[in-house]
Amino acid sequence: MARVCSLFHSLVLVCSLLFASETLVFSRILEKSPPLVPGLSWNYYFPLACPTLEWIIRNNLEKAFKNNSGLAPGILRLFFHDCFANGCDASILLNAPDGNDEKSHPANIGIRQEALLAIEELRRVIYKQCLPLVSCSDILVVAAREAVRQMGGPDFDVPLGRKDSLTFDLDGPNNLPPPFFRTEQLLEVFGQRNFDATDVVALSGAHTYGRAHCSSLVNRTIESDPPIDPDFKNNLVATCPTPQSSNTVNLDVRTPAKFDNMYYINLLNRQGVFTSDQDLASHPQTKEIVNLFASNQKEFFDSFADAFVKVSQIDVITNRQGKGEIRDRCFVANKKVSVKAVAEEMMELAEAI
Repeated sequence: MARVCSLFHSLVLVCSLLFASETLVFSRILEKSPPLVPGLSWNYYFPLACPTLEWIIRNNLEKAFKNNSGLAPGILRLFFHDCFANGCDASILLNAPDGNDEKSHPANIGIRQEALLAIEELRRVIYKQCLPLVSCSDILVVAAREAVRQMGGPDFDVPLGRKDSLTFDLDGPNNLPPPFFRTEQLLEVFGQRNFDATDVVALSGAHTYGRAHCSSLVNRTIESDPPIDPDFKNNLVATCPTPQSSNTVNLDVRTPAKFDNMYYINLLNRQGVFTSDQDLASHPQTKEIVNLFASNQKEFFDSFADAFVKVSQIDVITNRQGKGEIRDRCFVANKKVSVKAVAEEMMELAEAI
């Protein structure tokens, strides 16, 4: 009996220390991060639902990124195309039986199949180690943060507590800014969602790795405004002679597999792949921010982390709205069940606890 009591007191002490440590961490987070949408939390799955969630995702993606460095920018793009289209609700993951879903929209050309599969694989692993209470939308957000951190970018905390959407919106991807937008148009589109010029320039820095399809950059091969380095243009033309070419181009000519500030140095050298990228270096509202990020990587990393957290909170579904779910599988919405079935499941769970 004495041993049991001793063990109990030891567990209480450990839990107290963990709680104190978490409290200090969360207080530091609150001091430096953007305000949270009601319903989201920095410690949503701690300590009961899935305290090891972020460790599980980090550990599994470390192995995946080593095998496929293109997976990281693929996951980050998936995150942005989910959040900025419809809100961070994992609607982009949903499959339609006829294939007519968000992924089929022209704005989502090139979405990597391995990125989609990686999120579902993470859900499978998480559900083996935790209660099935983690949403696919939260998994995608944490995975996207890891896609930044593990490729050399900043490490930062993300708030959690999102629910998954019940369906998708075929028109949602119309909200995504195309790569031929000029800065004035980008500032307008992002401004409608309360993002400022610094956010726009920082988020554009996600193009510091990954690849572009020829169909999205053909205007850079035939136009001289915004300005383009002649040798860089010749290389683009050689790689993408027509919009229909199946070739791809590195978004960053210097460090294409690393998340760093070389993207901005490329812009200063007139080597931006997209019009929306290169125009940032000359627009009066953004050019000084480009110069700052090119000369100070920490400023870029800090601004990117803040902007990422803001993106991750666009039109989220939380317990407060009561219109989302935790999907059993990321690619399909859950089947509707009767009240009786839910009650029986709750009783079984209560008995197990």
